[in-house]
Amino acid sequence: MQANFYREIFESLRCGILTIDEEGRVTTVNQVARQILNLQNQAPEKVPCRQMLADYPEICRILLESLRMENPPIRFELDLRAQGRPKRMIGGSISHVRGADGSRDGAVLFFKDLTTIEQGEEQERLKDRLAALGHMAAGLAHEIRNPLGNIGTTASLLKRKLSGNDSGIIALDNIVQEVRRLNHTVTQCLEYAKPIHLRPRPVDLPALLAEALQEVRAKWPSGRVEIKETHDPKVSGLQADGIQLRQVLHNLISNAFDAMGGRGNLEIATFLEPASSAPEKDSESFAVIRIRDTGRGITPEVRERLFFPFFTTKPGGSGIGLAIAKKIVDSHQGMIDVESESGQGATFSVKLPYPGSSHAAVEQVYP
Repeated sequence: MQANFYREIFESLRCGILTIDEEGRVTTVNQVARQILNLQNQAPEKVPCRQMLADYPEICRILLESLRMENPPIRFELDLRAQGRPKRMIGGSISHVRGADGSRDGAVLFFKDLTTIEQGEEQERLKDRLAALGHMAAGLAHEIRNPLGNIGTTASLLKRKLSGNDSGIIALDNIVQEVRRLNHTVTQCLEYAKPIHLRPRPVDLPALLAEALQEVRAKWPSGRVEIKETHDPKVSGLQADGIQLRQVLHNLISNAFDAMGGRGNLEIATFLEPASSAPEKDSESFAVIRIRDTGRGITPEVRERLFFPFFTTKPGGSGIGLAIAKKIVDSHQGMIDVESESGQGATFSVKLPYPGSSHAAVEQVYP
């Protein structure tokens, strides 16, 4: 009786629901999900995800990857292009399924068909509003930066006219530093708002990491961070935008140094990883960049909001660095994840589609 009641609730929900177990097999699919994905009416249970969703490898990929992530994607959108069927767009989120003892039993995908919204007039109006907001933000940034520049220049000129231990020098120093900080924040906000022009080329991951490390080390001249690097020679020929990817690496390494206060151990590794826990022949793979520090760690509350723009726990931080990093990784059709416990360091993993993958980056512009 109770099982039938919950089944009726499950089938009557207005969003699509699809669950998989730890082996990557589909366990349940509700009616809305069957309609959106054009699945047969009575979807068989315990069928491998790759088999049931053969027409939608994007959904299968993100579901299987969520089984190896501490924090599955909270929000995402996907374009579905099944052969012989019109293009569709879905938006959804993924959560882990937990048993009574707290152990993970699989993952659940909640999603809706956004096709009509995407194609409708409301979406066009939204795009117009966002474009206007972007222009307004750029104008505001310009108006803010001009007076900031004047304030900084005036403070510097006044400082030169003072001498000795005049208390005014300290005040002027504070003004100059705050002006620089605000100018840096405005610049980063503009960087986050502007579209990403992705120009993928073959990149050398160890070389990019070396450049990012050198830049971060220069900011910590007295730092004592021992770095251990491990690079798999098989990771060669990765297609990515080297300039954008170096910014991601710089942001992650810089955060690691900050978390350790410039003292600790940093492990950096690059390697290839199959896209599922049970790889099949010719299945796609990922180039993985893993950065592990011995810093103060991240609490679960902070971890949930870590990639949100303008969220920061650092005094004077802008909260843009990790948001930009995620935007760049997303533009490469990749994933970024973090594993951490308070007081036990943090491990950031960046996964990028490797050559041969249908999701490998191509040259285009992302909003």
